[in-house]
Amino acid sequence: MSVLRVAIPKGRLQEPALRALASAGLEPPTAADLQTRRLVFSRPDVEWIFVKDCDVPVYVEHGAADLGVAGLDQILEHESTAYQPITFPFGHCRLMVIAAPGAGSIDSAAKVASKYPRVSRNYLDARGLRTEVVTLGGSVELAAVLHLTSHVIDLVETGETARVHHLELQETIAEIAPRLIIGRNVYRTESSRIRTLIARLEESAAREAASR
Repeated sequence: MSVLRVAIPKGRLQEPALRALASAGLEPPTAADLQTRRLVFSRPDVEWIFVKDCDVPVYVEHGAADLGVAGLDQILEHESTAYQPITFPFGHCRLMVIAAPGAGSIDSAAKVASKYPRVSRNYLDARGLRTEVVTLGGSVELAAVLHLTSHVIDLVETGETARVHHLELQETIAEIAPRLIIGRNVYRTESSRIRTLIARLEESAAREAASR
């Protein structure tokens, strides 16, 4: 049996993603492993690779990983063609339009900051707006606070950052949750094994949802 290479996003999704996949029978790295600076951990039937969340769809899309856990925000931004059979019951948030105080609705004269330039451009084009998109790598809300842009498009989990800085939550673009993504090649060549993994994850997700 070949080894499955699984891409795990570092950060807030790492722990629940590992827990979910372990519940489906994949042997996870130990706590001691995870405290090291290593990014690759091998087990008899699985190789874990730890990458930035934005890179998970890239590794899967190009075949460097067989499957992974990626937020829908990153899937949309990369226009991933990987299979997405499972939506996990953790890590839910919203991708939203957020405005500086008094900025009003987005128009073509506005500027929008985002870590998601492709998603932002698609959203604006669908509304016939040629609004400028400024790409940032982090602390996106700060762009509206400091008036770099009048609006931002970013993830909102609790909305606390927006409230503290008196920003306006205007519109939800997409409900975001992490998904299992599977490369098309491994889905074809390891179909029985992959279907078994999907079934186990579905059972685990149903149990977790029922316990809430």
